[in-house]
Amino acid sequence: MISAYVSHKKINKKFYDFIDILKDAGVPVSTAETLDLFTALGHVGFDDRHVFRQTLRTSLVKDYTDIPVFDRCFDAFFGKKGPAKGSDLPSAVAGAMEMESLRDEGLSEQDLDSLTALLDDFIESLDDAIFFERTYQEILTLFLEDPVVASSSGALGMIIFNTRSRGQHGPMGDSGQRPDETINLNQVMLRQISRRVDERKIGTQIKDREQYLLNKFIYQLKPDEVKEMKELVRRFGQKLKNRISLRKKRVKHGGIDVKRTIRKNLQFGGTPFKIYHKDRKIDRPQLVVLCDISGSVNQYSRFMLLLTYTLQSLFSKVRTFAFISNMVEITPLFMEMNPDTALNSIFGDTDFTYGWGSNYGRCFNMFVREYSDSLTSKTTVLVLGDARNNNQDPGLESFIKITERTRNVFWLNPEKRHLWDWNDSIASIYREQCTEMREVNSFIDLSEFIDKLFTR
Repeated sequence: MISAYVSHKKINKKFYDFIDILKDAGVPVSTAETLDLFTALGHVGFDDRHVFRQTLRTSLVKDYTDIPVFDRCFDAFFGKKGPAKGSDLPSAVAGAMEMESLRDEGLSEQDLDSLTALLDDFIESLDDAIFFERTYQEILTLFLEDPVVASSSGALGMIIFNTRSRGQHGPMGDSGQRPDETINLNQVMLRQISRRVDERKIGTQIKDREQYLLNKFIYQLKPDEVKEMKELVRRFGQKLKNRISLRKKRVKHGGIDVKRTIRKNLQFGGTPFKIYHKDRKIDRPQLVVLCDISGSVNQYSRFMLLLTYTLQSLFSKVRTFAFISNMVEITPLFMEMNPDTALNSIFGDTDFTYGWGSNYGRCFNMFVREYSDSLTSKTTVLVLGDARNNNQDPGLESFIKITERTRNVFWLNPEKRHLWDWNDSIASIYREQCTEMREVNSFIDLSEFIDKLFTR
């Protein structure tokens, strides 16, 4: 019976496989969380998909930003439908019916267990690159030629030998008779290997896809990739926020407070059993974001604004402005709407356009005239734009006033550095006045800059 074949040990093995997939996808899982999972599984069944998923998620995921990755791994590994009511764990019995057919060839329970173990050990020993470079049939051939597999004895060894012979002499065999399709180990094992290889690649494929999108030039993103990137920006933005907050917490204490330490330890005869530190005030800078949302850079601006919204709690105050040829404050939109609705409202608005194309000079003049109250000695200004001013007045005097009234001005330029000052770009004119002008082409570039912003 299949239920007898699928032992408790095999089911546990599937959970360990799933944990490995989570790790491959970038979700950290500790030994303590693994033990928590097996403890929790003793109190739930596999017949309710929602309870089953929630049990794994609660036990294995410590950072809520990893939940979307967990869900993708779960659906890919356990199937979209999940455990069916009244059944055992489906991933553990997948392919068991096919393996059962091998009993007709004289394989015992022990032989079947040995074959499964050989398959698992062989697949675990393979380099990840082989999964992507070789076909399933080629991997099966490697398996059959493996010295450990070839040295199998008994009924299992005989069947493996026959299978290798069929592969060498063709489907008709030496006798010219076609082998029985119902007991064709080649086909059964091919399906087993394809299933196991697909499972093994789940986590790596998810992580590789994310890294591909995060490092891809934003202007090269396709419409379907933009949708994926929105989720990634939120998730990685939250991770960045958590990391920065933790780093600040760890450096909260300053140097040793000598006077307080001596005074508090007088009861011990002056021996400093207890060390007291000076309280270090955590500086939460004010942030002003100026985003060019013209057609040439609007994709960058979307992700910049979304990241700013995610990180705003790290700053004591955030004010956000968007411009093309008019400067408009959009801070209230993020207070009234969710980020997606706010962004759609911004890019569908016509208040930003006056005349034709970007006009940095006019916008900087408007900013100094109407919004200079947002600038203080604690303010950091982030400008996102390609500095292409369509051969108009650069408004340099106003831009200098912005730099003089603030702590730092950083300009994030999505164009490649060799294109700065080419055609109508006036990047160097602004660059001389900035704390730094940096090339930012991908979300990784953007997040690395934000991370370093808090260590300056």
